[in-house]
Amino acid sequence: MKRLGVFSFIVMLLFTITACASSDSEDSKKEAMSEETKEEKKESSEEESETAEDSSTEYETCKGLLLSVSQEIEGDALAECVVEAMLVQQSGTQIVKNDSGITTIVDFQWVPHFSLSASNGEYSVILRGDTGWMQTLDGRWVQEDLNSTHPETKTANVVIQGFRTFVDPRFIGELLGKVSSWTVVGEKIIPDKDAFTDVAWKLISDDVVDMEISTISDFELYITNDYLVAYFAATGTMGDISARNSNTFTQWGNEVDIPNPE
Repeated sequence: MKRLGVFSFIVMLLFTITACASSDSEDSKKEAMSEETKEEKKESSEEESETAEDSSTEYETCKGLLLSVSQEIEGDALAECVVEAMLVQQSGTQIVKNDSGITTIVDFQWVPHFSLSASNGEYSVILRGDTGWMQTLDGRWVQEDLNSTHPETKTANVVIQGFRTFVDPRFIGELLGKVSSWTVVGEKIIPDKDAFTDVAWKLISDDVVDMEISTISDFELYITNDYLVAYFAATGTMGDISARNSNTFTQWGNEVDIPNPE
């Protein structure tokens, strides 16, 4: 059963590798935007928080985006807002779960480039900018090399690319933008007690997103008044295989540890 779960996990990674092939070209632009504007946005959000009647933070791309019951929000607008809120935080931790039993713990940061440390008991991956390493079962670290023909390195390439795409929190932004419209249900209890908050705004969509080799459906999103994702879930289907994945954020903006591979 454990191997079946790992197979499903790899299948879901393959879903996302094809689906987000275009996102790599946007990463540098988003990182540059983060570095150029994060100080300005922090100052702006601090000023707004001093005068606002509630605790919400309004980022530039979130202006005019209202969280209220039955409100309809365009996917592109929601995606831009959520990604900006993520980048301003600079770091975080999330738990990625698969209904086949795979749980991946991910620490990530943009300081200044994107890096992460992720492990699920079967695979451990460290990413630093454009370079990644996969830890083997005997504890060795294999660096990715797309030009290598060595079987172990080729496996590492697939796993690392899957983690680079799938557990990067910006992938959620990619999916949000592919949905045409989101409906705000209301403030609800988050279905995972590990989330950094207990209650957040629940948004849903009936859209089915065609990712060429798969489809993504049954979207469920929980975000705070500060537009930070607390929980996100969706179902990926390819042929006869379906798997529901969820992302639970346990912290935003806290210090995380991205170790160097030995």
